[in-house]
Amino acid sequence: MPIISDSKKDIAVDILNNELNIVPMELTRFTTGNCHSVYYVKTKIDEYVLRITSEENKKFYFGSIKWLNELNRLDIPVPNILNHGQYGNVYYALITFIRGQDIGEIYHTLNGSQKHGIVKDLSEIQKKVSALPSSGIYGYDNNSFTTWPKYIESRIERSRRRIIANKVFSSQVCDNVFTIMNNHSDYLSNIEPIAFLDDITTKNVLVHNGKLAGIVDLDCLCYGDPLITVGLTNMALLSMRLDTQYIDYWLNEFHADKTQRKAVAFYTMLFCIDFMGEQGMRFNNDNLVSINQEKIELLNSIYSVLAKDLI
Repeated sequence: MPIISDSKKDIAVDILNNELNIVPMELTRFTTGNCHSVYYVKTKIDEYVLRITSEENKKFYFGSIKWLNELNRLDIPVPNILNHGQYGNVYYALITFIRGQDIGEIYHTLNGSQKHGIVKDLSEIQKKVSALPSSGIYGYDNNSFTTWPKYIESRIERSRRRIIANKVFSSQVCDNVFTIMNNHSDYLSNIEPIAFLDDITTKNVLVHNGKLAGIVDLDCLCYGDPLITVGLTNMALLSMRLDTQYIDYWLNEFHADKTQRKAVAFYTMLFCIDFMGEQGMRFNNDNLVSINQEKIELLNSIYSVLAKDLI
């Protein structure tokens, strides 16, 4: 179980002891969670997950409480909330522990049949989520836009700000992606505000014994084109130097036509500049994205291949 440096462990212990009357035999912080500090908690008889959220990220805490309850009602394999509340200036949620590993961690061990089975399960989950009502907004339910292109543009501009601040890549890559977005305006402008899970990629999808075990780290829903999740997953696999057979299964599940496959390539490029913008950033006060020349060259190479096909 991977761990990282920790600055909130004392708070976690206080919440467990004082609020929840739990004495942990083991308390380990996960690497997951850009907005939360997430802990594996083991007692003599049970295993839990404790999520702690700071005041500035409380909208994600409230979103998590809302959507975990909602998705449980849809019979989607997400954790159950056992207890939640505020402790001092932080918010906490004690949830059930789902045994499994992020698919990205064990992807190389999966065969084609297992990958296909996981995609089929996730596709059925997306169908259930798509039936949830929409108010006509796009993007996240806690940060909405009036059109899908406006949401895409906001992601490009966020990448631009980060790239300029971190000074690792040229912001010209953002200009190119913006141009490609305009070239796909017919497709993007006709996207309906369908609800979907946007972050079920190489992380947050737990796999156990080659099968989907559950989905974790849900703070909000996204509304728009669910193919953007396929693009993010594709970019994540490429950045890990893994094969993209999984993406082929996804595209087949969507019955994606030529236009939709081009859209996935565009979304992959959109997240390529997102990954570029993350180089050198610090998330959740503790997680610093390290910079190395090999990573820079890999991202530039992925970008160049995508650009050659799209520009």
